[in-house]
Amino acid sequence: MSDTFYKYRSFDNFEHLVDIIVNSRIYAANYNSMNDPMEGCYEYPNDYDDEAIKLLEKELDNTKFCSLSRHSNIDLMWAHYANGNRGLCIGIEVKRNRKFDEYLPIIYDGQPKLIEKKDFNSDRAKKILRHKSECWHYEQEVRVFPTSGHLIDVTVKEVIFGKRANSQLEPLVSQLLKQFQPNAVISKQK
Repeated sequence: MSDTFYKYRSFDNFEHLVDIIVNSRIYAANYNSMNDPMEGCYEYPNDYDDEAIKLLEKELDNTKFCSLSRHSNIDLMWAHYANGNRGLCIGIEVKRNRKFDEYLPIIYDGQPKLIEKKDFNSDRAKKILRHKSECWHYEQEVRVFPTSGHLIDVTVKEVIFGKRANSQLEPLVSQLLKQFQPNAVISKQK
């Protein structure tokens, strides 16, 4: 895969940032840990029975993903996810291997409407998890789905420090990058 996607991060939970740099991996979570309260919601016809819904809910709970952006210069992303430009934005390339399933762009059209009651599998869960309200369109989100577990292997391509990045942590992160991701480009937000 040659696409570079971006993860906006604050310096909170510093150990998670270090894990990305040192171990070349990102964490995938389930939809319950996302900040959108409508995440994972869907509409279904009246003929769906409780058993079918329970199977789908179980599959939704078991489907993990990592939310990334297509762009590194989205002001609202810097404000919301990089602590008001005090954090950074990491450009990553997802490695194609047995831990990687696929990445899918978000469709900003609200809740998906389910029609067929069959095929409650990870594809159906992914279909639901690809839809978000139009108000989130500014994120230009792509979701990366691992084949199993919570970790996805990546290569760090670049790191952009926010305009107001922590002056004590910025040199430390730069040193970690030079040691563990020597080909990563390091820059400052413009």
